[in-house]
Amino acid sequence: MIFIASFSLAAFESFFSLFVDHKFQFKPSDIAITITGGAIFGAVSQDILFDRLIRIWGEIKLIRYSLILSALLVFLMTVVHSYFSILLVTFIVFVGFDLFRPAVTSYLSNIAGNEQGFVGGMNSMFTSLANISGPILGGILFDIDINYPYYLATVILALGIVITLFWKKPANNSSNEVRANVAN
Repeated sequence: MIFIASFSLAAFESFFSLFVDHKFQFKPSDIAITITGGAIFGAVSQDILFDRLIRIWGEIKLIRYSLILSALLVFLMTVVHSYFSILLVTFIVFVGFDLFRPAVTSYLSNIAGNEQGFVGGMNSMFTSLANISGPILGGILFDIDINYPYYLATVILALGIVITLFWKKPANNSSNEVRANVAN
């Protein structure tokens, strides 16, 4: 699952500057405002919303809803045209990605039991693989059509949504056993 989000985020971020330059003739200052504003908005939203949403929905639903939000907004990047709509979509897409990553990490931690180190390592490995493969495949697609990296990211995110439909809530016993073992 982390591969899916990291791949999509890498495809989104890697080509954002080229995308908005080619499609909307953004200047470097416009690009800086958009990326910095999106990052700040995403981080602040994560800080304000993450704990509340985990308590309300739990990790699986937060992951699913973050993927839905991200998929819709990544796709919207291909159809928006005004400066304000590009800013709005970019700012909010970072919220989806910034809520997704800690939710996946929390979910994996809860289901890992005594294998948290292994699961954390696999999480890191899949993030790295996605950060390599996302820009490579995105670059190939960008040369064909500037919208294609975003279409691919949307499809990959949609695949992640389908995967979350089959997830089950982890049993509380394993996480309680880990907490008890750590306490001893």
